[in-house]
Amino acid sequence: RVGLVDMAEVFQGYKKFEDMRAELQAEIEKSDAEAKLMVERMQKMQQEMIESKLAPGSIQYEQGEKALLDSKGEFEAFRAATQRKLARRESEMFKVIYSDTTSMVKKYAEFAKFTVVIRFDRKDINDETAPSEAVQRMNKQVVYYRGDDDITDVVLQTLNKQYDASSPSRAPVREAGATGSEVRGPARK
Repeated sequence: RVGLVDMAEVFQGYKKFEDMRAELQAEIEKSDAEAKLMVERMQKMQQEMIESKLAPGSIQYEQGEKALLDSKGEFEAFRAATQRKLARRESEMFKVIYSDTTSMVKKYAEFAKFTVVIRFDRKDINDETAPSEAVQRMNKQVVYYRGDDDITDVVLQTLNKQYDASSPSRAPVREAGATGSEVRGPARK
């Protein structure tokens, strides 16, 4: 038996991914604010040099110029280090979400007795599909599938339930009539 999962849709709908992206965005905004302050400080230093009308070549002018160049170096180092740090955080975020997802896919596949689960794109071509996107969709691996073999929704719902239950900032949401099984799928025919 072959199951299918739309990993892009799982990532997009997974609340943990959403929260992690929000944390990363907050960190990006914080570093942007720090960078903005550094730039404003350099602009102020430059403006002070202009207003002081120091003679180029004087000791004070050279000291001001050196301080400005040092600030520019600090800014470039800050920017490079921040970009590396944020790229690592983003990679780690994707690794965590991918690990969660593949773990849940494995649990559900074992539960529903799937032998193989293949990643696929469940979007189809319709009248609103852009021509460039249509070409991409024509090249997808899975041309036909039975809806019962698409486990995307059950994987996503179970991941979100598990995350809601484990996250102190999220109140656990319990569906009416839900019982104890962690991994449950649609009824099989």
